[in-house]
Amino acid sequence: MKTKTAFVQGQRHFLKGEYGKSIIGFSGALAAGMDAARIHIPLGLAYFKNHNFSEAAAEFSRALQLEPHNDHLYFLRGMAYGNQGASALALDDFNEAIRLNNRRGAAFVARSLVFRALRRNVAAESDLQSAVELADVEVELFIREYCLAPTLQALAMSLFDVEKSAWGRDLRERRTPLTH
Repeated sequence: MKTKTAFVQGQRHFLKGEYGKSIIGFSGALAAGMDAARIHIPLGLAYFKNHNFSEAAAEFSRALQLEPHNDHLYFLRGMAYGNQGASALALDDFNEAIRLNNRRGAAFVARSLVFRALRRNVAAESDLQSAVELADVEVELFIREYCLAPTLQALAMSLFDVEKSAWGRDLRERRTPLTH
């Protein structure tokens, strides 16, 4: 029962935004013998939200050992690397995420950020165009949830400056409010 209690406490703290306490809860559940497959992802997310990107990447790597074909885990680990400024590692993970699932717009947006950081602007614009075509990414939510490091936030804000971007017209047209 101690295992489940520690896990539930970790979840409660996570939902309250108490990521340090969440890490303690999830780590306690893991130490008490809870199935590692259930712990690595929430523990990685708690580290990520706590701005400990290297530990987040390590937890997502452990989860990938158990689920090697999970495109979302590659995306999450790529975001952890991206927030650390490890562009080459992030790019590898986003490439794999897109190879496994080319219908997830967030992976194209994330890879676009890395391309922009690497000054590969044509590739960055192409990936943004792919994300717009998939129409499944909310820009503000993406930045708030995944671009936690100040340098990545600034890069994302410049990338999403739709008034200046070539793809901005398409995005503005898709954002027109629906009338009922």
